[in-house]
Amino acid sequence: MREHLLPRINVKLLTLARDLQRRKARERQQCFVAEGVRSVEALLASPLSIVGLLVTDAVSEDPRGAALRIRAEEQGVPVKEISRTDLEGAASTESPQGVLAVAKIPDLRLEPPVEGQSARYLLLDAIQDPGNVGTIVRTAAALGVSATIALPGTVDLWNAKVVRSSMGALFVHPVPAASWEEVTAFLDANDIACWAADADGLVIDSSDDLRRAVLPARLALVVSNEGAGLSPEAAARASRGVAIGMAPHIESLNVAVATGILLHALRPG
Repeated sequence: MREHLLPRINVKLLTLARDLQRRKARERQQCFVAEGVRSVEALLASPLSIVGLLVTDAVSEDPRGAALRIRAEEQGVPVKEISRTDLEGAASTESPQGVLAVAKIPDLRLEPPVEGQSARYLLLDAIQDPGNVGTIVRTAAALGVSATIALPGTVDLWNAKVVRSSMGALFVHPVPAASWEEVTAFLDANDIACWAADADGLVIDSSDDLRRAVLPARLALVVSNEGAGLSPEAAARASRGVAIGMAPHIESLNVAVATGILLHALRPG
């Protein structure tokens, strides 16, 4: 049975869910909201602590939703039935599918690579679009990245839209937040090279310098806001820029798409 923290939070679950639409509330309560059947299914399958579920009668009308409710109750997760109007007021989406969960944000720290093994880290440099960030987290998890680190200026990774677009990856893939000072110390202490996605960098599919045999065993890749480009801190820290070869008339790619291509190209051999 899970550890349930509802009695420790001196607010009702519905009020808490509404409050968690704000970043300051998420930071203060150390909780987040997952909306919709698919997200809540992934949450129930994850190791995260769930405070409780808010459901409407609509969830029991669908076999998948009814099974989700039964599973939550079997795991000892508190389930509170509310009106559809109340649920819509607590959700950030227009159609939360009759279910919303409140869970605890895990205590995440920068974890060093396993001794003797290669590793990849992803550094998010002031990326502000939550849909892009959620997709990036999902991609990083799929490609075996050790952790995705949110640097200053990046959207809150526990924003409801990030949670939704990560498709459950956020619940199992480490996503610590850190300052540039903390990241620099971490990279230096663990002998991790730092490269950055940069349109003026070496093209990954045509440069002899980037053949798999010479890739660092431990590497952190910085990806930045596609409009603003690399922050001064990222430009100062990265020892190499890497780029994607593209047709002449295409100026740039969406940051989530570019991140996936680069992570695949730079994966350990």
